[in-house]
Amino acid sequence: TKLKYESNLIVDGSHFTPNYVEDGVPFLRVTDLTYENISLDKVKFISYSEHSELSKRCHPKKGDLLLSKNGTIGKTRIVDWEWDFSIFVSLCLIRLKDGFSSNLLSLFFESNLFDTQIKEGSKQSTVTNLHLDKIREFILIKPPIEEQNLIVTRVKESIDPILNLIKLEEKKLSLLREFRQSLISSVVTGKIRITEDML
Repeated sequence: TKLKYESNLIVDGSHFTPNYVEDGVPFLRVTDLTYENISLDKVKFISYSEHSELSKRCHPKKGDLLLSKNGTIGKTRIVDWEWDFSIFVSLCLIRLKDGFSSNLLSLFFESNLFDTQIKEGSKQSTVTNLHLDKIREFILIKPPIEEQNLIVTRVKESIDPILNLIKLEEKKLSLLREFRQSLISSVVTGKIRITEDML
């Protein structure tokens, strides 16, 4: 099947950079899609009136799938929260019909089948911009919904330990960077003196 036959909506976000405000409606970009929960401390905000205007074309809902389509290609996040938000043009919103799992579609975008299709017909070795027309034409494998759910469960069981290990290593790297910065600061301010014995 093709994605366009399994979707009720495939649309990208705002094609212009809105005016950011201190307090308002979250405005999600590619950089906000992570394995962790989306941190509202890091996202940008737009006014309620601007969100209302953008929602006429693209109004994300719980259960939708967000796909990164510019810069970083193929990152996904299933909307599993209730709060309102708008998205930038670098993100695509996909609203599936009943009978196709959002979780399975998310796995598709991490597969070789996806990589092969985005590179098809491209003269560049790296694709940095994915158009909506291309997204609509993606070819998917569609087993019965029970089998879809089983595939998702099996894959999740396999990759969760790996993702947990990645998170642990990223945390270690972050702590090492903090320690390095603290050490440099201490040397520069004279709190720590480097002697010949230390070299």
